[in-house]
Amino acid sequence: MFAVIACLVGICIILAAAELLWRRKILEGEEQRKFVHISTGVFVAFWPWLISWRSIQLIGLAMLLGVLINRRQKSLHFSGNIRMEGYGDVCFALAIILIASLTTTPIFFALAIFHLALADGLAAVIGKNFGKDLRYKVFHQPKTVIGSMTFWFISVCILGTGLLFASSLIPFQTYVLLVVGLPPILTILENVTGMGLDNIVVPVGVIVALQLTQ
Repeated sequence: MFAVIACLVGICIILAAAELLWRRKILEGEEQRKFVHISTGVFVAFWPWLISWRSIQLIGLAMLLGVLINRRQKSLHFSGNIRMEGYGDVCFALAIILIASLTTTPIFFALAIFHLALADGLAAVIGKNFGKDLRYKVFHQPKTVIGSMTFWFISVCILGTGLLFASSLIPFQTYVLLVVGLPPILTILENVTGMGLDNIVVPVGVIVALQLTQ
Protein backbone atom coordinates (compact mmCIF):
# COMPACT_ATOMS: atom_id res chain seq x y z
CA MET A 1 0.00 0.00 0.00
CA PHE A 2 2.87 2.35 0.80
CA ALA A 3 4.35 1.80 -2.67
CA VAL A 4 1.01 2.63 -4.33
CA ILE A 5 0.77 5.84 -2.33
CA ALA A 6 4.37 6.68 -3.26
CA CYS A 7 3.55 6.23 -6.97
CA LEU A 8 0.51 8.48 -6.67
CA VAL A 9 2.51 11.10 -4.79
CA GLY A 10 5.22 10.94 -7.45
CA ILE A 11 2.68 11.73 -10.19
CA CYS A 12 1.29 14.60 -8.12
CA ILE A 13 4.79 16.02 -7.63
CA ILE A 14 5.43 15.95 -11.40
CA LEU A 15 2.13 17.71 -12.10
CA ALA A 16 2.78 20.28 -9.36
CA ALA A 17 6.26 20.96 -10.75
CA ALA A 18 4.82 21.38 -14.25
CA GLU A 19 2.17 23.78 -12.98
CA LEU A 20 4.79 25.83 -11.12
CA LEU A 21 7.03 25.99 -14.20
CA TRP A 22 4.06 27.12 -16.28
CA ARG A 23 2.99 29.82 -13.83
CA ARG A 24 6.53 31.18 -13.65
CA LYS A 25 6.76 31.05 -17.46
CA ILE A 26 9.87 28.88 -17.32
CA LEU A 27 8.31 26.23 -19.55
CA GLU A 28 5.42 26.77 -21.92
CA GLY A 29 3.74 25.10 -24.85
CA GLU A 30 5.21 21.94 -26.32
CA GLU A 31 8.28 21.98 -24.03
CA GLN A 32 6.14 21.92 -20.90
CA ARG A 33 3.85 19.24 -22.29
CA LYS A 34 6.81 17.03 -23.12
CA PHE A 35 8.35 17.70 -19.69
CA VAL A 36 5.28 16.05 -18.14
CA HIS A 37 5.22 13.37 -20.85
CA ILE A 38 8.86 12.35 -20.35
CA SER A 39 8.99 12.69 -16.55
CA THR A 40 5.80 10.74 -15.99
CA GLY A 41 6.74 8.04 -18.48
CA VAL A 42 10.20 7.44 -17.01
CA PHE A 43 8.67 7.22 -13.53
CA VAL A 44 5.89 4.85 -14.64
CA ALA A 45 8.38 2.54 -16.40
CA PHE A 46 9.69 1.38 -13.01
CA TRP A 47 6.28 0.65 -11.47
CA PRO A 48 6.26 -3.13 -12.13
CA TRP A 49 9.09 -3.48 -9.61
CA LEU A 50 7.19 -1.41 -7.05
CA ILE A 51 3.49 -2.28 -7.29
CA SER A 52 1.20 -4.97 -8.69
CA TRP A 53 -0.14 -5.07 -12.24
CA ARG A 54 -3.65 -4.44 -10.95
CA SER A 55 -2.42 -1.35 -9.10
CA ILE A 56 -0.78 -0.05 -12.29
CA GLN A 57 -4.05 -0.54 -14.16
CA LEU A 58 -6.05 1.24 -11.46
CA ILE A 59 -3.64 4.18 -11.28
CA GLY A 60 -3.70 4.35 -15.07
CA LEU A 61 -7.50 4.50 -14.92
CA ALA A 62 -7.29 7.29 -12.33
CA MET A 63 -4.89 9.17 -14.62
CA LEU A 64 -7.30 8.73 -17.53
CA LEU A 65 -10.21 10.11 -15.52
CA GLY A 66 -8.05 13.00 -14.35
CA VAL A 67 -7.05 13.86 -17.92
CA LEU A 68 -10.64 13.73 -19.16
CA ILE A 69 -11.84 15.95 -16.30
CA ASN A 70 -9.00 18.41 -16.84
CA ARG A 71 -9.87 18.65 -20.54
CA ARG A 72 -13.23 20.04 -19.48
CA GLN A 73 -12.25 22.05 -16.40
CA LYS A 74 -8.68 23.08 -17.37
CA SER A 75 -7.60 23.26 -13.72
CA LEU A 76 -4.03 22.19 -14.48
CA HIS A 77 -1.90 23.26 -17.41
CA PHE A 78 0.28 20.18 -17.96
CA SER A 79 -0.68 20.33 -21.65
CA GLY A 80 1.31 23.55 -21.91
CA ASN A 81 -1.83 25.66 -22.25
CA ILE A 82 -1.86 24.93 -25.97
CA ARG A 83 -4.84 23.98 -28.05
CA MET A 84 -5.46 20.25 -27.75
CA GLU A 85 -5.98 19.10 -31.33
CA GLY A 86 -5.09 15.49 -30.58
CA TYR A 87 -5.61 12.93 -27.89
CA GLY A 88 -2.03 12.33 -26.78
CA ASP A 89 -2.78 12.90 -23.09
CA VAL A 90 -5.74 10.51 -23.19
CA CYS A 91 -3.77 7.90 -25.15
CA PHE A 92 -0.86 8.19 -22.70
CA ALA A 93 -3.06 7.05 -19.81
CA LEU A 94 -4.74 4.41 -21.97
CA ALA A 95 -1.32 3.06 -22.96
CA ILE A 96 -0.36 2.49 -19.32
CA ILE A 97 -3.56 0.52 -18.72
CA LEU A 98 -3.21 -1.44 -21.94
CA ILE A 99 0.46 -2.34 -21.60
CA ALA A 100 -0.08 -3.47 -18.00
CA SER A 101 -2.83 -5.74 -19.36
CA LEU A 102 -0.77 -7.16 -22.23
CA THR A 103 2.34 -8.26 -20.33
CA THR A 104 3.40 -9.56 -16.95
CA THR A 105 7.10 -9.21 -17.70
CA PRO A 106 8.44 -6.07 -15.95
CA ILE A 107 11.28 -5.40 -18.39
CA PHE A 108 8.91 -5.61 -21.38
CA PHE A 109 6.58 -3.09 -19.75
CA ALA A 110 9.53 -0.80 -19.03
CA LEU A 111 10.83 -0.97 -22.60
CA ALA A 112 7.39 -0.16 -24.01
CA ILE A 113 6.90 2.81 -21.67
CA PHE A 114 10.44 4.09 -22.27
CA HIS A 115 9.61 4.25 -25.98
CA LEU A 116 6.49 6.22 -25.13
CA ALA A 117 8.38 8.58 -22.81
CA LEU A 118 11.87 8.97 -24.24
CA ALA A 119 11.81 8.01 -27.93
CA ASP A 120 8.57 9.83 -28.66
CA GLY A 121 9.14 12.70 -26.21
CA LEU A 122 12.71 13.53 -27.18
CA ALA A 123 11.95 13.18 -30.88
CA ALA A 124 9.27 15.86 -30.56
CA VAL A 125 11.46 18.24 -28.54
CA ILE A 126 14.60 17.85 -30.69
CA GLY A 127 12.62 17.92 -33.93
CA LYS A 128 10.83 21.12 -32.94
CA ASN A 129 14.00 22.92 -31.89
CA PHE A 130 16.52 21.69 -34.46
CA GLY A 131 14.58 20.22 -37.36
CA LYS A 132 12.89 23.25 -38.89
CA ASP A 133 14.90 23.10 -42.12
CA LEU A 134 14.06 19.48 -42.95
CA ARG A 135 10.33 19.00 -42.61
CA TYR A 136 7.85 16.68 -44.26
CA LYS A 137 4.23 15.68 -43.81
CA VAL A 138 2.59 12.31 -43.32
CA PHE A 139 -1.21 12.38 -43.68
CA HIS A 140 -1.08 16.17 -43.15
CA GLN A 141 0.84 15.69 -39.88
CA PRO A 142 4.07 17.78 -39.75
CA LYS A 143 7.23 15.76 -39.11
CA THR A 144 10.96 16.50 -39.15
CA VAL A 145 13.80 14.34 -40.40
CA ILE A 146 15.89 14.98 -37.28
CA GLY A 147 12.90 14.15 -35.07
CA SER A 148 12.38 10.82 -36.81
CA MET A 149 16.10 10.02 -36.66
CA THR A 150 16.10 10.90 -32.97
CA PHE A 151 13.23 8.47 -32.39
CA TRP A 152 15.15 5.76 -34.29
CA PHE A 153 18.38 6.38 -32.34
CA ILE A 154 16.69 6.49 -28.93
CA SER A 155 14.79 3.29 -29.78
CA VAL A 156 18.07 1.53 -30.58
CA CYS A 157 19.52 2.75 -27.27
CA ILE A 158 16.46 1.63 -25.27
CA LEU A 159 16.35 -1.83 -26.83
CA GLY A 160 20.12 -2.29 -26.94
CA THR A 161 20.45 -1.51 -23.23
CA GLY A 162 17.15 -2.76 -21.86
CA LEU A 163 17.17 -6.16 -23.54
CA LEU A 164 20.47 -6.95 -21.85
CA PHE A 165 18.37 -7.34 -18.68
CA ALA A 166 16.18 -9.87 -20.49
CA SER A 167 19.00 -12.18 -21.56
CA SER A 168 17.32 -15.11 -19.83
CA LEU A 169 14.21 -14.56 -21.96
CA ILE A 170 15.66 -13.57 -25.33
CA PRO A 171 18.54 -15.39 -27.10
CA PHE A 172 21.37 -13.38 -28.62
CA GLN A 173 20.21 -13.86 -32.23
CA THR A 174 16.77 -12.50 -31.34
CA TYR A 175 18.41 -9.64 -29.40
CA VAL A 176 20.31 -8.55 -32.52
CA LEU A 177 17.20 -8.88 -34.68
CA LEU A 178 15.14 -6.72 -32.32
CA VAL A 179 17.79 -4.03 -31.90
CA VAL A 180 18.36 -3.76 -35.65
CA GLY A 181 14.90 -4.44 -37.03
CA LEU A 182 12.40 -3.07 -34.53
CA PRO A 183 13.46 0.65 -34.34
CA PRO A 184 12.74 1.41 -38.03
CA ILE A 185 9.33 -0.30 -37.76
CA LEU A 186 8.48 1.72 -34.67
CA THR A 187 9.68 4.91 -36.39
CA ILE A 188 7.31 4.23 -39.26
CA LEU A 189 4.44 3.54 -36.85
CA GLU A 190 5.16 6.81 -35.04
CA ASN A 191 5.13 8.65 -38.35
CA VAL A 192 1.90 7.29 -39.76
CA THR A 193 -0.23 7.62 -36.60
CA GLY A 194 -1.35 11.14 -35.76
CA MET A 195 -3.64 12.86 -33.27
CA GLY A 196 -1.62 11.42 -30.39
CA LEU A 197 -2.55 7.83 -31.26
CA ASP A 198 1.16 6.99 -31.53
CA ASN A 199 1.16 7.06 -27.72
CA ILE A 200 -0.73 3.78 -27.93
CA VAL A 201 0.50 2.31 -31.22
CA VAL A 202 4.23 2.57 -30.44
CA PRO A 203 4.28 0.92 -26.98
CA VAL A 204 1.81 -1.74 -28.14
CA GLY A 205 4.10 -2.39 -31.11
CA VAL A 206 7.01 -2.91 -28.70
CA ILE A 207 5.01 -5.34 -26.56
CA VAL A 208 3.75 -7.32 -29.55
CA ALA A 209 7.27 -7.67 -30.95
CA LEU A 210 8.70 -8.74 -27.60
CA GLN A 211 5.87 -11.15 -26.88
CA LEU A 212 6.35 -12.82 -30.27
CA THR A 213 9.89 -13.74 -29.21
CA GLN A 214 8.54 -15.86 -26.34
